[in-house]
Amino acid sequence: MKKLILSAFGLLIGMVASAQTLNSFLDEADAFFQKRVSQGQVDYQGIVKDGQDLKSLVNQVGSFNTNSLSDIERKAFFINAYNISVINGIIKGYPTKSPLEIGGFFDSKKHQVAGQQMTLNELEKDNLLKVTGDEKLHFVLVCAAVSCPPIASFAYRPEKLEAQILERTKMALSNDEFIQVDNSKKTVGISEIFKWYPGDFKDKAANIVAYINKYRDNKIPTNYKTTYYTYNWTLNGQNKSAAASKKANEPTSNLQVFTPSVLLAKGQVELRSFYNIYTQRNIRNREGNRVSIDGRQSFFNAQYTLNYGASKSARINVGFDVIVSSFSDGNSPFSPVFQSGNVNEVALAAFGPAVRFTPFNKLPNLSVRTAFWFPGASNLEDRNGTFVNHDRYTSFTQVFYDMEINTRWRLFAEADLIYRFSRRDDQVDFFRTPVTGIVSYFLPSGKASLFALYQYSPRFERVSNGFDDQFGLSQWFQQAGLGFKYQLNSKLEMELSYSNFFASRNDGGGQTFNLGFRWLK
Repeated sequence: MKKLILSAFGLLIGMVASAQTLNSFLDEADAFFQKRVSQGQVDYQGIVKDGQDLKSLVNQVGSFNTNSLSDIERKAFFINAYNISVINGIIKGYPTKSPLEIGGFFDSKKHQVAGQQMTLNELEKDNLLKVTGDEKLHFVLVCAAVSCPPIASFAYRPEKLEAQILERTKMALSNDEFIQVDNSKKTVGISEIFKWYPGDFKDKAANIVAYINKYRDNKIPTNYKTTYYTYNWTLNGQNKSAAASKKANEPTSNLQVFTPSVLLAKGQVELRSFYNIYTQRNIRNREGNRVSIDGRQSFFNAQYTLNYGASKSARINVGFDVIVSSFSDGNSPFSPVFQSGNVNEVALAAFGPAVRFTPFNKLPNLSVRTAFWFPGASNLEDRNGTFVNHDRYTSFTQVFYDMEINTRWRLFAEADLIYRFSRRDDQVDFFRTPVTGIVSYFLPSGKASLFALYQYSPRFERVSNGFDDQFGLSQWFQQAGLGFKYQLNSKLEMELSYSNFFASRNDGGGQTFNLGFRWLK
């Protein structure tokens, strides 16, 4: 009997000590969130300058013993642990424009939580969603992006946890930025969270609108059409500049977030159309001197690209390319578009699959896209006596890298390998290795940018010098140009650019006019 009493007393003492430890952690977390969070935005800059409060919480999250906690206490602990770990993950990769710029942010990078190493996805799914079955946690766990439900400026506590979760759920589902109701069009734009986690909301209501209406005072009519608006992965950081008077959830430009090196998140779709006109009245010989040609030659290429995010961590995208080409000898550079010359040819030039990925976690601003194109028509290199495009199988690999110089300036670099495989006896394999540098300036609005580009593109192949065949550099060109990008709306952007082939050997001496569109959902 005495041993039983002592055991019970020891258990009671342990429970009291555990409760005191949890309360101490929550008090500290509450002070942290009150100090560092305002209107759903986090003061990452302030934490970087003086982050002892975050370091203390991260250490406690890592070493905390949850064995003696009740279910409701464990739930409260892991919610706070998740939001603290997300903030800490951003600080480790700071400065950054988005959590997606940090490779493997959700599914690869490990965090020490309650004595175990786990990713954010494992923390969310294995320790919260699967254990509790509470789908409302999606409106409490914050992913460090603008389109997330706003992060709370307090810690979640077991004694009032369910009330806190209910309050944040109602707040999110009544937020005009999170649930975008358009009464004039009878539509409602809903967060892609409902698309990413359909199983969590299944059987909770008859449909998504019915579920949302459970937590809204201003009910959505059941006949409204539902759409998913594009998730804005811009960082939910506080902007302390004079221009920071905008609403916390106001979307910013995709130009700054989805740069050439940044991949799509799972379920996101990107459609690109790029129209290029190359026109010339002369070429350059082996010595680099201009040689006039008879009249004008103009080539038009229309490339259509579909990219799809295949992983939530934004590390793998799959895609497909289609290229249509035309040639014309008309006097206008735009004659191949309107087929206004004496000689006009149009053909499906190429099509094929592509995959894009980020190879290194520690280099989130570096990505690789590789495509394999099949010829879309025959005799493309001699179509009725005219060159329209390359009549070959093509392997096209691009390596993208971007570096932020400051908030307005950014440097982009691209290195490519374009390998053309011969299909006939009269052809030889050859490849180009273009290297491109682009300097971009983002206007203060964030919706427009100006850029300047330079490219050097050598070609290598086996050629005959009259005595034998040798492999080496056969020709090259350099081009420089200027361009402009503008975000037309939250999903669509436009690009205009011009470049001049100012130097070459055995290559063209013309110029290009380019128009592009990108639609992102």
